[in-house]
Amino acid sequence: MSGTNSPEAVKKLLENMQSDLRALSLECKKKFPPVKEAAESGIIKVKTIAARNTEILAALKENSSEVVQPFLMGCGTKEPKITQLCLAAIQRLMSHEVVSETAAGNIINMLWQLMENSLEELKLLQTVLVLLTTNTVVHDEALSKAIVLCFRLHFTKDNITNNTAAATVRQVVTVVFERMVAEDERHRDIIEQPVLVQANSNRRSVSTLKPCAKDAYMLFQDLCQLVNADAPYWLVGMTEMTRTFGLELLESVLNDFPQVFLQHQEFSFLLKERVCPLVIKLFSPNIKFRQGSSTSSSPAPVEKPYFPICMRLLRVVSVLIKQFYSLLVTECEIFLSLLVKFLDADKPQWLRAVAVESIHRLCVQPQLLRSFCQSYDMKQHSTKVFRDIVNALGSFIQSLFLVPPTGNPATTNQAGNNNSGGTVSAPANSGMLGIGGGVTLLPAFEYRGTWIPILTITVQGSAKATYLEMLDKVEPPTIPEGYAMSVAFHCLLDLVRGITSMIEGELGEVEAECQTITETASSPTQSSEEQELQSTSDQMDKEIVNRAVWEEMVNACWCGLLAALSLLLDASTDEAATENILKAELTMAALCGRLGLITSRDAFITAICKGSLPPHYALTVLNTTSAATLSNKSYSIQGQNVMMISPSSESHQQVVAVGQPLAVQPQGTVMLTSKNIQCMRTLLNLAHCHGAVLGTSWQLVLATLQHLVWILGLKPSSGGALKPGRAVEGPSTVLTTAVMTDLPVISNILSRLFESSQYLDDVSLHHLINALCSLSLEAMDMAYGNNKEPSLFAVAKLLETGLVNMHRIEILWRPLTGHLLEVCQHPNSRMREWGAEALTSLIKAGLTFNHDPPLSQNQRLQLLLLNPLKEMSSINHPDIRLKQLECVLQILQSQGDSLGPGWPLVLGVMGAIRNDQGESLIRTAFQCLQLVVTDFLPTMPCTCLQIVVDVAGSFGLHNQELNISLTSIGLLWNISDYFFQRGETIEKELNKEEAVQQKQAEEKGVALNRPFHPAPPFDCLWLCLYAKLGELCVDPRPAVRKSAGQTLFSTIGAHGTLLQHSTWHTVIWKVL
Repeated sequence: MSGTNSPEAVKKLLENMQSDLRALSLECKKKFPPVKEAAESGIIKVKTIAARNTEILAALKENSSEVVQPFLMGCGTKEPKITQLCLAAIQRLMSHEVVSETAAGNIINMLWQLMENSLEELKLLQTVLVLLTTNTVVHDEALSKAIVLCFRLHFTKDNITNNTAAATVRQVVTVVFERMVAEDERHRDIIEQPVLVQANSNRRSVSTLKPCAKDAYMLFQDLCQLVNADAPYWLVGMTEMTRTFGLELLESVLNDFPQVFLQHQEFSFLLKERVCPLVIKLFSPNIKFRQGSSTSSSPAPVEKPYFPICMRLLRVVSVLIKQFYSLLVTECEIFLSLLVKFLDADKPQWLRAVAVESIHRLCVQPQLLRSFCQSYDMKQHSTKVFRDIVNALGSFIQSLFLVPPTGNPATTNQAGNNNSGGTVSAPANSGMLGIGGGVTLLPAFEYRGTWIPILTITVQGSAKATYLEMLDKVEPPTIPEGYAMSVAFHCLLDLVRGITSMIEGELGEVEAECQTITETASSPTQSSEEQELQSTSDQMDKEIVNRAVWEEMVNACWCGLLAALSLLLDASTDEAATENILKAELTMAALCGRLGLITSRDAFITAICKGSLPPHYALTVLNTTSAATLSNKSYSIQGQNVMMISPSSESHQQVVAVGQPLAVQPQGTVMLTSKNIQCMRTLLNLAHCHGAVLGTSWQLVLATLQHLVWILGLKPSSGGALKPGRAVEGPSTVLTTAVMTDLPVISNILSRLFESSQYLDDVSLHHLINALCSLSLEAMDMAYGNNKEPSLFAVAKLLETGLVNMHRIEILWRPLTGHLLEVCQHPNSRMREWGAEALTSLIKAGLTFNHDPPLSQNQRLQLLLLNPLKEMSSINHPDIRLKQLECVLQILQSQGDSLGPGWPLVLGVMGAIRNDQGESLIRTAFQCLQLVVTDFLPTMPCTCLQIVVDVAGSFGLHNQELNISLTSIGLLWNISDYFFQRGETIEKELNKEEAVQQKQAEEKGVALNRPFHPAPPFDCLWLCLYAKLGELCVDPRPAVRKSAGQTLFSTIGAHGTLLQHSTWHTVIWKVL
């Protein structure tokens, strides 16, 4: 207050006081001599005070009753000019805080008289305000008198006065509570003993309160009395009061000073005992009222709901729930049930609109919804409040579609449907304009002929109400068409957004905490271990409690949400609205997945899948799984039957693609709309971002995608990516340019979806592979017995998934290749060809992949990768075997040096080609063998040399092509050369290997099983070679016999010296 305390300010105050008194004395000179005398003695008084005291302001305050007296007398003259002068002077004294309590009392009494004489009303209000805001000397009776004075001025004949008085009352009420808050602040450090408050309505039970708190208590108690139309205890002298004003004051106090009610028992008692019963009582006309029911049948006329009161009650309720939920759990249950009732179809439109606005205020507070769930839904004998709120929103939205709104004839033309002849439901063509002409359409919902515009009402996440703010309206406003629907729609979206982000946040925290606990626990010292265990168990308890709440929240709301969202999705004609609905369904599906709530997860996913496909599309997955039970089941919500709605075919969406359905019997064409494509993108998004929580519902997702890909005519290309391809069977697919530009994007997202499978955990990856395999089996079933184009979606995607998961290929290799081998045996050539393509691509990729540890050190993995190649040998289709051999050739060219233990497998594939398998196969296989003999003999383990000899011999015996037989004999000659050149090293290695095998055989107690056994291993190799040539010497073809004979004797002649004596014996008797 340095400004008013400084010597200059004090000096100025004294001067002004003296000039005020002089002016007063002049004005009263003629008419009012007593006042003139008082004024003049006042001047002397002021001068003496100023002369005698150092603390001038304190002295003035002490003597303020006398100082103020002349001005009070001046007001008593009732002369406007004099009164104004005096009031200004009094205000000046007050603003310098030189008014004592008694003086203030006197001033208030004088103001009261002026008020009763209706003089200077605006000035009076101003004076009261200055008096109460600049200091705290006015208390108790004087304070109540000042407040009543303002209230009385609120009900005058003059509008300006009334409004000023209303503003003053609001400010004064605020001041009274601010004083109390300040008083609490000052006494905060003193800890008080809580006093038990007797639960009686005796208004004097406030002796425990401090002065400012007591004033606040008395004021609040009287506001309740006044709204209840009872006489006030403390605000004596009130003559009239309106409920609307009283409710506004109650609301502002509750909203601005919640801590007062939460910290003081006396005030919480007022809330419970006064405010709540009052609100419930005032609501009763709205509860009983039914629109259109004739009142004559009931004896007493039903009071009609009154907009101004009802709307203010709802505002109070919103504050009570938001601020004092913890104090008023039972009361809030009643309020919330009322809110839900107000949405009923038989309530007036405006009541439903303000109720849905109030519910929206709750929907943007996820923590509050969580408390509802804990306090009501999870308790045994309690109303399921949270569930009811969501279901009520669902039924509300449905009711808006089922009955065109009645009751406000004015609404029909407001929505701007002039083209529709003023009826409520615009005819279907209003939705069709967007396609032909370039008319921009209002965003809207349209369902079975009911057309409801979507209005932009608020930014997401904030509940900005319109009708709850109409405090100046007495008549219920006309609600524009579509308003209530738009608010309800936002409720659903905000509810989903709030709940999911809250639960996912908490889940994230839990996971992060578990992470840190496991990290710290991995290196514990002895002493901290117990604490670790303690904190882990606390953690577990907390998580169990939390998880129960999360699950209950989802279980309580998913049915209602899904019913409402699927209906809206079906009815939406606006891209942005559709996007929001899909996003809500997607986040719910992902949340259910994270919480492991399978039924609800699959239900939301099914909804998105159904939205992606044409109406009534026969997709078995969607109708046979658990989802079917949902789609045909009706949920009973509050006794109304709510059918899960399947898309209505007459929705007016732009058709963007026409294609053939994927079915065994060729059927007509089906159409995809832009909304279908939008749903498809959501589905891709879901699978891409939340693949880890899809589990078994991969089946739903992939089946739907497979059908869409088919209708859009996407065909697999190298590496398994799908590219727009022209279908073979005629012009079945018609795509608009809009979709043509979308297709590469869609195919790209599809590939990215399977690429992202590398980030899934092992279990999720297995779910994905299983789903793809079962899809592929279905496609195989469909392709049996006809040579139509099969669906290759699953095979292509299995390939794509395998390729990106090479780093952990072991865990999925067997199911993956096992399935592809089945595909390779399929009678449909296109199907078979793709199976082989996928399988060989995977094998080649697996061998070239940079594994850790590398394949050279991980023989088991190498053999695992090569194994399917060997398995292909048992398939009889020549096209498959050709693929197999081409693959072998490519492997030899790229990996030949590092095959190591894989050689027997690879050589086995070449040797498995039988005589009757056609020339081209034999030729390819032989090509491989030539490559082996010319390039790879030095790199393979010596134990494999014998297999090479066998394979080469077997080609000599093939009788399809003489040249091959003759060339193979040449190969045997080359091999014998190699043996001769590298004899020593080969011998060493074979002896080493022989010793190992001998040892193993002895351990098992069996004889060593090897051809030509007693001879040393290197000799045996020669013997095999000679034996093969010997067989060829008796071939039926003369050319072969001649060539083989020459070669046999030349080799024996050239290299026979290497053999041991005993071996010669075998040669002569067994070979020749």
